[in-house]
Amino acid sequence: MQIRSEQMADYIADRLEFITFLACCSALLALLTGMTGQQALAFTALNMPLGLAMLLMMALVSPLPAYWRAPCITLFLASAALLALQLGGEWLNPIAVWCVYGLLGLEILWQARPRSLLAADGSR
Repeated sequence: MQIRSEQMADYIADRLEFITFLACCSALLALLTGMTGQQALAFTALNMPLGLAMLLMMALVSPLPAYWRAPCITLFLASAALLALQLGGEWLNPIAVWCVYGLLGLEILWQARPRSLLAADGSR
């Protein structure tokens, strides 16, 4: 039972890391691309529901084989970026949008990496 709860904790931590990464990157890239503080906050708020939708879509395609998951996730990232551009209006810097969703793609790849299992009894 302990292994199952550790797996669940790791899963939740990965999802929280994803959302935190999205919020930090959104705010930082908005400021680096010349948006004002209010615009950076609005940009971050715009990306949060899109990030949650991305997590939901990734959960829906997780049972699929990797050769189907990769194009689906790429399509989700591009769709979310285009939706953000549509919803953002004239104040939104397209470079910030594409950079955020490019970094999200890298984060998804990072979280999908194979992880080594830790030995429970301390031996290797």
